[in-house]
Amino acid sequence: MLPRHWPIRDRGSPFAGLTERELRRGSDRLQDYLDPWGDLTSRDVGASGPRRLLEFAVDAPGQELNVGVELVYREYYSRGARGRWDIAKYTYEYLDVRRRHRLAYHLHDVHGRPMVPHAHCGPNHDPAEEEGRGHLRATLYDLREVHEIFMRFYASDLSPDCSTFLPLVVDRSS
Repeated sequence: MLPRHWPIRDRGSPFAGLTERELRRGSDRLQDYLDPWGDLTSRDVGASGPRRLLEFAVDAPGQELNVGVELVYREYYSRGARGRWDIAKYTYEYLDVRRRHRLAYHLHDVHGRPMVPHAHCGPNHDPAEEEGRGHLRATLYDLREVHEIFMRFYASDLSPDCSTFLPLVVDRSS
């Protein structure tokens, strides 16, 4: 079972909604969790509307550079039944500033298939430009799990090995 702050958990549906209080409490806990790792900025946009973005950005220090790694975690929500928040998609990004390398874990629609977890790995290009290509297999991740993966790369001063990922194959026939 995924941690309590994560909206994809077993309540009879894989994408059960969160109350306003649960989402706010989860956001506060994530800020507390991420803050020690570098300069943290966070945004909560759209709480009064039908769509919402929670964004956490961490600039982790580097040896030669002021910023060694940029981490950007975005969780997008839509207001569902009874005003609860349902996850619509996420993008978790690791950008190695010195090596100009990117590892990203995403959950969103791909080639007409809803909510496909996948990854992107390789030279740091514009994520919007890269989104249409280079999808790699991945599994659903919790933000904390992804942060631990990213911090292992940061602590070891190594880039992710993109050769360990397999290409994502999405059946477009059904």
